[in-house]
Amino acid sequence: MNWKFSEKFRSQWIKVKFYKQKPAFLQGVDSSLTGRRPERLKDVRFCEATKEAIIRPVIIDKESISCPGARYCFGWEPNYRKALLDNCQEKRATKNGIVESLILKAPYFKEPFDYIGLNTDDEPDLVMSYMPPEEIMRVIKIYNNHKGLNLNIKLFSMVSICGGIAVRTYLENEISFSFGCDDSRKYADIRRENLAVGIPNRLFKIFVD
Repeated sequence: MNWKFSEKFRSQWIKVKFYKQKPAFLQGVDSSLTGRRPERLKDVRFCEATKEAIIRPVIIDKESISCPGARYCFGWEPNYRKALLDNCQEKRATKNGIVESLILKAPYFKEPFDYIGLNTDDEPDLVMSYMPPEEIMRVIKIYNNHKGLNLNIKLFSMVSICGGIAVRTYLENEISFSFGCDDSRKYADIRRENLAVGIPNRLFKIFVD
């Protein structure tokens, strides 16, 4: 699926799959595995994992993630809000009440998934990419032409990729955009001219045959 998007748009795409239970390829069952066995990552940020997924399929879980923001957004540490507040407050030098308000509005899973696959063989729940404004405009125009609607965009300056792209795209089942946050732009190695985009499974057909 991601190669179809890559042919349509001049960018690399990452398939994102949320698993409620351990996928077959982690249980030694290879019947559904047609490509390379996904590598289970350790001590990474979600945004960093998306960069790794461009090279090879990867799988992450609660124990993989080192970032408080991602652990909170994916529902793996619902009580991590205090740690996340302290972490963001230190980096942003912003009043604690403002940081807390921003975090409270960030998307997160109330019912967490056990695993997240990036570029695994299974049908993805969404695809995401880092792309320049010109290609973002193409995405918007295609959506406009098919739906006759404008996109409802919400931007998050914190947890921008894990929450603002992965979680929001899944929960709201809508296209999401993000400029990223300081950490995600650094660890995902997002080029200065690129933005992030997430497209849910239900909208694949309007972009690719």
